Amino acid sequence: MHHISNSAIDRTVAEHAPYTSVHLGEQLGVSEATIRNRWFPWIAKVAPEPLLKDGKGYTELARSLFTELAQVPSKKAERERWVNEAKSRYAQEWASVGVIEGELMPDAVGGALALLEANNTDMNALLQAEMGNLEAFLYQVGAAEEDFSEAELRSFQLSGARRGLKRFQIETQAELDTVNALRQQRLGPPPQ
Repeated sequence: MHHISNSAIDRTVAEHAPYTSVHLGEQLGVSEATIRNRWFPWIAKVAPEPLLKDGKGYTELARSLFTELAQVPSKKAERERWVNEAKSRYAQEWASVGVIEGELMPDAVGGALALLEANNTDMNALLQAEMGNLEAFLYQVGAAEEDFSEAELRSFQLSGARRGLKRFQIETQAELDTVNALRQQRLGPPPQ
């Protein structure tokens, strides 16, 4: 049986959620009624309902659990074994906040803490995505500044070359005017 890692779930939380039972049914090759009526009670044994549903549909966590459950034989004993395994995997992940450990706290408190932890995971995923966008933007700004600096440098070079040509032309013209004036003085006034 193939299990999706919790870190894989963390990376994808909030990217595509919420999912409808129709969408999940199409994705997993079952009817939407199977998702709602037969499979949801099983995944609800793994995680509190607030983590599995929101006002618009099923969460990314629910999608992951449905995907796992689709690979489990439909025999009751096999599904119960899967519930226990999945519950222990998620219990380890959320143990730091006391979630899903029924002995540690009432279900309502555990569910609220689990929802808070899931929201933190969602916020972390969004923060990472925004950080990636910011890094890409800063890279583009840096590249544009580098291109602009190169363009400015070329502009300064061309401007300097132009000034050099003008200076040379003025200097050469002044030199020629001076040499011609001295020649004319040496030769004297033109004959009349």
